[in-house]
Amino acid sequence: MIPLFVVFDGVDGAGKGTAVKGAKNFLLSKGVPEEKIVHTAEPTNGFYGKKVRELLASSPKPELNAKQFLDLYVADRKEHLEKVIDPALRENKIVLCDRFKHSTFVYQHLQGIPLEKIRELHEGMATPDLVFILDLPVEVAMKRIMRRKKLDTFERAPFMEKVRQGFLGLKAIFPREDIVFIDASKSIGEVRAKIGSVLWNKVRGNATTGNRTRP
Repeated sequence: MIPLFVVFDGVDGAGKGTAVKGAKNFLLSKGVPEEKIVHTAEPTNGFYGKKVRELLASSPKPELNAKQFLDLYVADRKEHLEKVIDPALRENKIVLCDRFKHSTFVYQHLQGIPLEKIRELHEGMATPDLVFILDLPVEVAMKRIMRRKKLDTFERAPFMEKVRQGFLGLKAIFPREDIVFIDASKSIGEVRAKIGSVLWNKVRGNATTGNRTRP
């Protein structure tokens, strides 16, 4: 099996966690062995990931603590790649990741960090083979979030609208990446079917060419 690195990203409330689980179940239904699938997420449960969550819970405004957020996310990502993602890819596994660098490019740029600085900190990191951006109207996302948890510093409607537009503009930032936008306002079944179709085409395409995107 050829290794594959797949990212699921987008605004909070878009259903990324549900989409990742659905993708894993889809791959299992296609006969991919469970031990060949790695389901992971950012921020991680490591030291830096826990610091991110603490800051998200305590920061009063989304515009504050930009450099601290950036440094923590990048440190967490480097550790995540070193301990989980890169080893899995070397073992020819399929990595399904809930959030990755794309969130940092959106959120921390909105906090005022130049894109060039963010890009510089990500040099040499693995490039995903496929990126799903789950998109839906902010008012729908807000209703979903408020049903399940207390809002964190980035989950405020005016800021989230800017976040949504940031995600929709990612193809301009990563023109060489395979970024697919998914209408997450549709039913779970429709979202899963669309993701499954695109994902399986990518799996078969990589298996045919024998290649995957390199850092």
